[in-house]
Amino acid sequence: MNLKKKFALSSLLMVSLSVSVNAADIEEGESLYQDDCVACHDSSVFTRPAEERKVNDLEALKKQVHRCVMMTELGWFEEDEANVVEYLNTNYYKFKKEE
Repeated sequence: MNLKKKFALSSLLMVSLSVSVNAADIEEGESLYQDDCVACHDSSVFTRPAEERKVNDLEALKKQVHRCVMMTELGWFEEDEANVVEYLNTNYYKFKKEE
């Protein structure tokens, strides 16, 4: 295989890996939420009127999920937190994502 083909193949592989690593898994987020989060609260905290919410943007949601993980000592990985954030944002908050 010539050098150009090797470079193109390796570049394509790196791009596909980075996309799959960065893409949050909503189903996994839902599973984590059901297993670990409902012990403290149900979905009513996400459906309060906007003026009563503690979380008002995507960054605040990420911080709140991280805070909960630390307080409960769940030991989640970053991707677990990202999956739960994606699940909550998709199903409840619907904050616009920054590109």
